[in-house]
Amino acid sequence: MLFNWGKKKLKTEEVARMFVHATLDSVEDAWADVAGLIRESPHFERPPELGEGDAAPFLLVVLAGNFDMISRYFEGGSETMLIDAILAELSKELGMPSAQLAQRIGCVREDMMRSNRPSKKTLSAMSRGIYLGYNLNETQEEYFRSLNVPNPRFLMQMEEMLHHFLWDWNSFREQYRTQLQTSGLAAV
Repeated sequence: MLFNWGKKKLKTEEVARMFVHATLDSVEDAWADVAGLIRESPHFERPPELGEGDAAPFLLVVLAGNFDMISRYFEGGSETMLIDAILAELSKELGMPSAQLAQRIGCVREDMMRSNRPSKKTLSAMSRGIYLGYNLNETQEEYFRSLNVPNPRFLMQMEEMLHHFLWDWNSFREQYRTQLQTSGLAAV
């Protein structure tokens, strides 16, 4: 237990609050750059039309990807407790019922995972979530548009950007103790 000395102990609600505020702040701060990256991607015949107020699908993809990662780091029901606490905090911040948020994030997560089969890589699923969330098939090159699949180079470009939006639970655990039970290390 010596390794826990000097670490601040956090309740589930405090972890959720930190996660929600950091995630919302990072998405809000980065959206203009992310939209610009997508619009200026050379993998489209014409730039997708993304405005300043179009961050919702991006936020849903970031949340769905992070929820997938939480289930890799926590076990024994603690991942459910943390996700429920995150949804409650998001509900307060976004002014939407928790159940509605859970349903929307769940739908995005299912779409991401389904379109990413057989791979189980979260970043790959998230990049496909961006493709689906913004209906980018209509603006991409004819070859990929006719196949109704995203350009693999675009997916790689999105993965490079999206890894910055995944919560680093290893670093978090180095700094804080939580009332949550943690499992072994997980890979992205």
